[in-house]
Amino acid sequence: MNIDTASAKNIYAADGKARYDAACKRLPSEKIILAWIMKNCIEKYRDCGVDEIAKNYIEEVCLH
Repeated sequence: MNIDTASAKNIYAADGKARYDAACKRLPSEKIILAWIMKNCIEKYRDCGVDEIAKNYIEEVCLH
């Protein structure tokens, strides 16, 4: 299996329900994934491009 993205590596490495659940919860933290969700679920963003949404409408948040 070819694993190219951090998300794919996280999911592939997840063994057991708890790790799988944690990997799935991390997916929306990636801007491009969240942009796809916004485009397909929020009427306001339907006509926007995914890259446009990621660049202009999603802020970087540091939760340390």
